[in-house]
This record gives sequence, C-alpha cells and structure tokens, in this order.
Amino acid sequence: MLASLARHTLRVHGGWDDPELRASADEAVRIARQVGDAASEAAALGAIACAEPIGADVGPIRALLGQARVLASRADASYPLLRAAVTESNMLETAGLHELAAEVAREGLATAREHGLARTFGAVLASNLAEPLMSLGRWDEAREIAEGALQLLPPRVNRTYLWRLIGDIALARGDLAGAAESVASMSAVLQHTRYHDQYHLPLVRLETEVRQAQGRSAEALSVVEDALDRLDLVHSPRYTWPLLGAGARACAASADDRALLGKATAIRDRLHGEAGKLAVAGLAQRAHQLTFTAEAWSADRALTEAGRSEPPPPDDMRAAWQDAARAWEAAGEPYPLATALLRCAESVLGAGGRDGAAAQLRRAAELAHWLGARPLSDSIALLARRGRIPLGEQGDKAGAQAPSGPERLGLTAREFEVLRLVAAGRSNREIATELFISAKTASVHVSNILSKLGVATRGEAAATAHRLHLLHSLDPG
Repeated sequence: MLASLARHTLRVHGGWDDPELRASADEAVRIARQVGDAASEAAALGAIACAEPIGADVGPIRALLGQARVLASRADASYPLLRAAVTESNMLETAGLHELAAEVAREGLATAREHGLARTFGAVLASNLAEPLMSLGRWDEAREIAEGALQLLPPRVNRTYLWRLIGDIALARGDLAGAAESVASMSAVLQHTRYHDQYHLPLVRLETEVRQAQGRSAEALSVVEDALDRLDLVHSPRYTWPLLGAGARACAASADDRALLGKATAIRDRLHGEAGKLAVAGLAQRAHQLTFTAEAWSADRALTEAGRSEPPPPDDMRAAWQDAARAWEAAGEPYPLATALLRCAESVLGAGGRDGAAAQLRRAAELAHWLGARPLSDSIALLARRGRIPLGEQGDKAGAQAPSGPERLGLTAREFEVLRLVAAGRSNREIATELFISAKTASVHVSNILSKLGVATRGEAAATAHRLHLLHSLDPG
C-alpha cells in the first residue's frame, strides 16, 4: 500500500523541488519505518530525492538514493531499486554531470535485465544512458544503445524519447530524412498522449530545428508559436531552454522574409518573456541559458535590421557567444561548444575584426570533424574561406594532431571498447550484453576490428592489442 502511495506521488508531482511531494514522502517514510516495510521506505526515499532541489551539490540527493537502493536490495524489491537508478541518472544529467549519469544508467540497465525488466525500466534507462553519451559527443555509441532498446519494443511513449535521440544525431550529421522520420514517429504517438514535458517539449524543439533545416521557416515559427500557446514551459527548464534557443534561431532565420517579419518579432518577444520566468539548475542549463541570450541577440539584430531600426551593438553579441562557449566548455558538451565557437568567430569577422577568430574556427572545426557533424563542418569551412582563415594542414579534417594508439590503427572509440572485451575472452553475445547492443552489431564490430588490425582470428586480435599496448591506452572516446 505504501509503495503504491509513493508511486502515485511520483506520478502526480513528478518534479524536482516540490514541497507537497516532500511532505507526502516524509510521511510515507515514517509509516514504513514503523511497520518495517523496507520496500515502501525505499520508494518513499526515492520520492524525497525527487523533491530535493538540484543545485551545485548533488551529494544529498545521491545519498538518499543510495539509502533507497540498499533498502530495496534488502527487500528484493525491483521497482524502488530501478526507480532509484532512473531518478539518479536523470538527476545527474539534469545537473550536467554526463559521465556520472551514464555510469549510473549503465549499471541500472544491467540490473533491469537481471530482473527481467529490460523492456520497461530497461527502455527508460537506455534513454538515460544514451542521452549523456550524446551530450559527451559519443554519438555512435548513443545511437547503438537507442536502436537496441527500440528492438525490444518498449511502451510507445518510451520509444519517443529514443526516437528523439536518434533524430538529434541524424540532424547534426545532415541526415534530414532520418531526422524528419523521427519527428513523424514521435508525433504519431504523442498527439494521442497526455502532456509529458520530457516527451513533448523535445519533440517541439526537434521539429522546429528540422523544419528550419529544410528551409521551411514559416512552419518552424508555427511550431514554436503553437508550443507557446499550448504547453507548460515554466516548470521544465531542462527541456524548455533548448526549445527557446531553437525558437530564437527560427526567428532570426525568418528576418529575410517580409511576410514573416511581424510574426517572428512577436514570437521573439514571447521567447524573451518565457526565458525571464525560467530557473537554471546545473552546468548544461546554464549553458543553454547563455546560448539563448546569444541567439536572442542574433535574432534581435536580424529583426531590427530587417525592420530598418538600430541593431544591437556587435560587441555585445560577440561577448554573449563567448560566454556561451565558455559555459559549454565547462559542461563538457562538444557539439554546442563547436557551434558557439563558430558563432563567436562569425560575430568577430562580421564586426570587421579578426582577433581570436582563427583559433575559434580551428577548434570548432576539430570538434565538428570528430563528431561527424557535416553541416556544422561545412558552415565552419565556409566562414573560414570568407575570412581567409586557413584551418590547418588537414583542412576539412580540422588540423587535428596525428592520432596515436587505437586511433592510429583506425579504431573507433566503440571498436576499442569491443577490443578490450575480445581480449578478455568474451563471446559476441557476451559483448552485446555488456555493451547493451545486439549480437549482430557486436559481430560487425569484431569483423571491423580484425580487418583494421590485419588479423584473421580473435586470438590474434588480442595478441596484437597486447603487443601494441593498446589495452593500456586511454579510451579515445
């Protein structure tokens, strides 16, 4: 009964820093301890963790969830055990602690499989693993995990989160058809589902970006306007900040169309209003906030120039993008960092200067090449040509230093990880289980490794890895 109450509390409130949730959960903990119900106490502690505000120190929340896991394990209660893993990985990603979030989600996913809950809890934890990996720029690994989870046919609403991650990667790599397919799949499910911020807001943001990339500015603006009219944006900073940034970009891109100028200006003003209401928790949200500020400066300038009024000073825009770049560097997210560096260099060159632009473009080019973000690489190369800035010896390859170790042999970060397991004697099925991918994908990775190392057997691959000291190298990912 108490466990059901705790689950109901999470469904009704479901947000961080909720005083009503905290009061209900505190009462559940008190009663559970009186009657010796460890499973219910674990569930209630998880609810208390959700009621704690996410600040610079996530230690108190992690301590609560650690207690919940101990109690749940003692009672052999799978729900609160896995709920704690979901909550902690989600909280860590919200705070911008991507490496920790991935570690907790990976452990939780293994636990879900042990308890026979790979399709339900496993799908949520796969999302919670793929998302921080994507934030860290480990896109191939994130996509593999998301696609592997989809093969288990999880509940339809959980699939939308996985489709969104796949769509984000497709868009960043220039696969507009793939990104549009993700939007269509998500829309087909969510149009018949009650509002969930973690599903609906990312859909709006991705659809806005896809429409803009397709050159359909009017549709992009309409998507943003509809969200401003219908959806609750204030209570979901994690998902609203990226949406506001996408909306500001759509406004700026619409400035050249006289028919859209009035609508874009009105939406720009509403975006400013929503931004003023939003809280900020963690490094990533701070970076998104600063990015919105920079995007808003860009939109303000584009719209005021189109309206033949005085634009904001270019130096202010440059400073805004510099702040955003520093924030993304601190958050450890290479893709938005590269984008911010590009926009900063653009503002410098647009103001007739060159100081720092070359270094910014070269760093951005290096990151974009590493990620395989072709559209971003193309934009960087175009601006470099216009500014007569050489990108280095490798040109389109961003002048990266000569690789060594696994990279020198052409191994990707994922293949290096597979090689470690091959050297440890794991079979393809065991590798698939440990890395949360399909056995077929594991087989493909092993075949690629044998080819790149120039060997015929797994044993020879292991021997080569030891001989070249690859297993003592740092993971290139």
